Amino acid sequence: MKTILTIVASLLIIVLAFLWYSGAFTSVNVEETLAGGYKVAGLEFTGSYSKAGEYIEKVDKKLKKLGFNCSKGFGIYYDDPKTTSQEKCRGFVGNILEEKDLNKLLEIKSIGLKIDSIPKSKAVAVQFKANTFLSYAIGPMKTYPVISKYINENKYKVLYSLEVYDMPKKRITYMMLISAQ
Repeated sequence: MKTILTIVASLLIIVLAFLWYSGAFTSVNVEETLAGGYKVAGLEFTGSYSKAGEYIEKVDKKLKKLGFNCSKGFGIYYDDPKTTSQEKCRGFVGNILEEKDLNKLLEIKSIGLKIDSIPKSKAVAVQFKANTFLSYAIGPMKTYPVISKYINENKYKVLYSLEVYDMPKKRITYMMLISAQ
């Protein structure tokens, strides 16, 4: 019996440590910032936002064949999944292009990717560490309620949600771009 309790306690400690490392117990801070100013390449999709990662992987695969680094991903999410059915949610996901790659726009278009710009805009944002694959599931649950509360308290109008996945820094920035008041 003592051995079983030791094993269960050890497993519980491991699970809690993994959840902690993944950000489950992290507090988040909201800030107003200027976001955007990016040239991006990606794919549009309609459906559950949980499928965004699959589309980002498709974009990465195509861009890596052309020699791109693919170190900064993005996701634009136009609809609120709380008020829009999953099958009607619209998104645009892919990679933020580096300055040195902007001369390859025709090549990017030729492999079936959409090129677009994300203009600079005022945003409400939260930074979240992406230490594990689970961080990508925990992040939205931790950040969006806090961002939404801040937006409602300040009576901002949301244009869309933007997520930036910074792989080298292991950081996800969750943002809601807002219109000027």
